[in-house]
Amino acid sequence: MSAKKLTLLVFIISMSYVILRYHFFGDIPLSDIPAFLLNKALAYSGLLLLGFAGLQSRSSKRHKVGMAAAYFLLIHVIMTITLFSPEYFSKFFIEDSKRLTLFASLSLLCGTLAFVCLTHLWRVSINTRKGTDLSLVNGLGRLLLILVAGHTGLMGFKGWFSPETWPGRLPPLTLIAFVTASIFLWITHKRKHSNV
Repeated sequence: MSAKKLTLLVFIISMSYVILRYHFFGDIPLSDIPAFLLNKALAYSGLLLLGFAGLQSRSSKRHKVGMAAAYFLLIHVIMTITLFSPEYFSKFFIEDSKRLTLFASLSLLCGTLAFVCLTHLWRVSINTRKGTDLSLVNGLGRLLLILVAGHTGLMGFKGWFSPETWPGRLPPLTLIAFVTASIFLWITHKRKHSNV
């Protein structure tokens, strides 16, 4: 499958799931689909594409998929900064306060560090002419996945153990993202050690 088709397929699946869970089964209004829900879909699409990019054997396809992931995650960061407020991210804030909870602060720290790692990989990828090296920065991709797992885990773990509260009995995107990051981390770890 080409990089363009993979990117489109990943985005369609992610966006469909987000709309189904949070709008049709949840209480997120239609007016929030173009920004709030799109932001969720872009974040998960970016994670999936990032993981798929790391599994590509051809450097040119790895570069294209990785660049799509980077653009998706860049838009996610910008949209999150724009939307960030107690109205949209109430669980991030102490009740009746504009101060962040400890878990929210740690989640944002992981997310920020993950984006710094991604930016460095992005820069190195461009400078090395479309990712000529299989591993652009040794271990940085795995660190990025660990930080993403921390970002999503700290953000949503409190809702993971109450499936009766899940809209449509569909698991939260934070749980899916945590599991996805963990699977990609395990795969890359196994591949790294099998090549030693």
